[in-house]
Amino acid sequence: MKKILVILGLTLFLASAANSAFAYSTEGAMYYNEGLDLYSRGEYGKAIESFKSAVAKDPDFVDAYYNLGALYEFLKSYQSAIASYSKINQLDPNDKETVYKLAELYYKVGNTERALFYVNKISQTDDLYSKAQSLKNQITIASQKAAAKNALSTVNSAVPQNKSIVDKFSGPTGLAVDSKGVLYVASYTDNCIYKVMPNGQSQLYSKSPQLGGPIGLAFDSMDNLYVANYAKNNILKINKAGQIYTFMDKITNPYYLIVKGSYMYITEQGNNTVIKYKLY
Repeated sequence: MKKILVILGLTLFLASAANSAFAYSTEGAMYYNEGLDLYSRGEYGKAIESFKSAVAKDPDFVDAYYNLGALYEFLKSYQSAIASYSKINQLDPNDKETVYKLAELYYKVGNTERALFYVNKISQTDDLYSKAQSLKNQITIASQKAAAKNALSTVNSAVPQNKSIVDKFSGPTGLAVDSKGVLYVASYTDNCIYKVMPNGQSQLYSKSPQLGGPIGLAFDSMDNLYVANYAKNNILKINKAGQIYTFMDKITNPYYLIVKGSYMYITEQGNNTVIKYKLY
């Protein structure tokens, strides 16, 4: 039976150590009992050194590791306590009391993954099962809260501090910028295209019966504007003079398009395909 330094009294420790089933060396037992005595006088730092000396002499001195871990835990040095209890776990993996301690300590330091790892080692047949399940519920809730907080932090960090509103449009969809830095905005609801000048002023660029649910926009190297005309199943081309042509027909629900070099790429939502077209 392990001796819990912070909870049990000195007399019990000394009696138990003398009758221990483990074959500890005389020198190791001396440092161990010295540690108990120092603890009883409130000399915690010296007690820790004595327990360390005990395990240095007897690397398998389980009671010394346990008291060392308990004293570190009492002093809230949780990482050092984890190291001590981990040594016991290596020596005796079936010691569920130590397994529970490790789960508890990892929970205290915020490592819910390791805490769950250890608490799940306690089975229904173990005396600590009910207590372990209660701890597991706490760990699970803490883990879920941490995940939600991290997700919120990620969302918040993605919002630029210098955000500003360009203008308001009805059902805005695709965007494209020409060689002069003019922004073009497709309006799916109004079946038209707006342009926003570099100074922020917006104006109607194109409104035609040919436009039907415009979404994707893209410019080629000559500033011709291409429009993914979703509702009319085609691709329109608007030249620099503002004239509109049907550039490609029978494209089922074109959604997004880009122009890269001499090629245009179109997502055809109706057929779940991507079309590659050579412009020139």
